Amino acid sequence: MAWTLGGASVRGASHVRRGQPNQDAIGWVPPAATQATEGFVAAISDGHGGAAYYRSEVGSRLAVEVAKATLGRYLEAPDPSDDAAAIVAEVLVSWRQAVAEDLARHPVDSEWVESEQEKLLPYGATLAAVAVRPDRLIVLQIGDGDILFGYPDGRVDRPLPNDEGLVGEQTYSLCLDNAAQRFRAHVRRRLDGQPWPDFVMLSTDGVSKSFADEKTFLSIGRDYRTSVRKMGLRSVLDKLDKWLGDVSQRGSGDDVTLCLAIGSPAQAPADTAPAVEYAPETSV
Repeated sequence: MAWTLGGASVRGASHVRRGQPNQDAIGWVPPAATQATEGFVAAISDGHGGAAYYRSEVGSRLAVEVAKATLGRYLEAPDPSDDAAAIVAEVLVSWRQAVAEDLARHPVDSEWVESEQEKLLPYGATLAAVAVRPDRLIVLQIGDGDILFGYPDGRVDRPLPNDEGLVGEQTYSLCLDNAAQRFRAHVRRRLDGQPWPDFVMLSTDGVSKSFADEKTFLSIGRDYRTSVRKMGLRSVLDKLDKWLGDVSQRGSGDDVTLCLAIGSPAQAPADTAPAVEYAPETSV
């Protein structure tokens, strides 16, 4: 299966009004959008918005870079490990090291920053990432945000269980002491007769919070899979910045980030597809 992917990240309407930066980050491998490949890595991260997380836009960027590097090695390995916990540990250690290096370059001028968690706190961020190879895939996540898989029969679902033990806007974070235990992750081998995704969508919670409920959000995933099949990925990506801006303006007001990957069996050539405009309704 040949995959193409790409995405966009847009500063939230409320962040624009308050003069805050986009605290989301996005990245994928291979780096060229819509370049066909047998395997890919996609990652998104959402930096926390509270005053204590004043470097979260850096933390989210580092999270995406670490996920790309770690899962990129997973793509290239002749026989990669199926130990999801070990992969999570590698991601987490690498992120903490990247934060330490950034702190060394840009020290925090504060006497109370003593413990390791206090050093990590300003960089607090979530992370969601997927790596797909011809023979297996890995999906991992800490904190909020959404990962959806789509299948040739039109089904769209979540490959990971929801977080537990949270209230309201709380979320788990890379900066926690027990972050390794707060990851949700699994490796799936491709077996004969087993349904295999031909569509992957990752988004930060600014997207899902802009829709009325879970059912409506899942329908957006199905609509995107259908739109990419009809229009081609490039046509959808050309409209993505505007659509995400509308989602934030009319919905959550938060930063909004979306990454899409489509397998070739579910993709029609863009130059033969009807130019269907896609702009789903948003509601809080």
